[in-house]
Amino acid sequence: MGYRKFSEIVGQISSERRARIDAMKVEARADAVAFNLAELRRHREMTQVELAQRLERTQASVSAMETAGDNLLSTYRSVVESMGGHLELVAVFDDERIVIPSPVESA
Repeated sequence: MGYRKFSEIVGQISSERRARIDAMKVEARADAVAFNLAELRRHREMTQVELAQRLERTQASVSAMETAGDNLLSTYRSVVESMGGHLELVAVFDDERIVIPSPVESA
């Protein structure tokens, strides 16, 4: 079995199949978007100062939180809720996705 260039293989894909593949890529990316806290804040078009005001913290503490590599789940929850959302925890397996309710939701 010989090796072939990727461009040779891609060149053999019909335009219909290419469109289906591209659509699947878009769907997969939409399901796999991952933001760190700073990216989430920017995505929601907020400054560190605005987030700090909502969290009743200083801008410096928001900056430290965004650069920390080990934030607690409760930190993520407070940030998301301060932006008007709610945090969902999902266990992902090969054959299923299971939402794990937060303590607030299960009460």
